[in-house]
Amino acid sequence: MSKQTGKRRFIGNRGGATAVEFALVAPVMLFMVVAVVEYSLFYFKTSFLKHVLYEASRNVQTGEVQDAGDPQAYFQTEYCDDAIFLIRCEDVFFDVRSASTLSAVSFPTATFNSQGEPTNFVFQPGTASQVTTMRVATPYRFVTPFMQDVFQPEGSPAIIVGYSVARNEPF
Repeated sequence: MSKQTGKRRFIGNRGGATAVEFALVAPVMLFMVVAVVEYSLFYFKTSFLKHVLYEASRNVQTGEVQDAGDPQAYFQTEYCDDAIFLIRCEDVFFDVRSASTLSAVSFPTATFNSQGEPTNFVFQPGTASQVTTMRVATPYRFVTPFMQDVFQPEGSPAIIVGYSVARNEPF
């Protein structure tokens, strides 16, 4: 067999082409699937956090929280009861403020430490017929490297935030 014939046979052999193509495409495909799953979990937690805030804020609007012996502990308990197992209650922080009218509502810019915990949240649920605004925040850490670069450029956790504004009932 001549050198030329062996070279032609090697160049014409397509037996491993599929394996090589798979080796080139598989890491990108796997990364995309993991990124989609992780972003879906992030979005699900965001939606779920907002839903549970809505449910817990109803107790503020009706005056149940204000009538409790320890309003903040009662609110936290009610929230945790609705959160089930999807969100760790220890990682959820509330900023509850009241105002006499809707135009008087104001939130200071939220500030967070390096662990994603707020440093300026308060709990003031207000009285009957006042406007109560609620902000909830929880840190979220991505595990996919590209997602970390996009959502956590300095290494701090991404912050999931939800809002609720309602007028308290005349309780």
